[in-house]
This record gives sequence, C-alpha cells and structure tokens, in this order.
Amino acid sequence: MLNSGSTLMYAVKYFLDTKITQLKTVVLVDRNHKKFPIKVDFKGVSLSTAIQNHVEVIFENDKIEAFLH
Repeated sequence: MLNSGSTLMYAVKYFLDTKITQLKTVVLVDRNHKKFPIKVDFKGVSLSTAIQNHVEVIFENDKIEAFLH
C-alpha cells in the first residue's frame, strides 16, 4: 500500500548507498497521497481516497479484493 511514500522513500534510500543499475517499485494499492518524490513502476490498483479512509485488502484462495472504509 502506497500512502504518502515515506516508507518506500526510506527503503529506496538503502539502495542509493549500493551500486545498482536499475530499481523498480511495485505496490498493490496506490492511494495517491504522495508527500515524497517517489514513482511507482507497477501498481495493482490506484485509489483516490481521503487520508482518513481505510483500505482493506483480502487474499482468499484465488481471489483478491480491496475495500474502502
């Protein structure tokens, strides 16, 4: 889940100290509340939500569902 991008930004910082040629990011749900200059390369679903909304993702058998509360 990508909310503000802070957790993903901290994770990417680790790789900036390492010599890599390419980095791709993947999230299941992008909530579009970015506070940091981070770009997602692959996303499952993009949701325009209010910051106080709660998103629940359920994995059951061969089915994945996302609910906005």
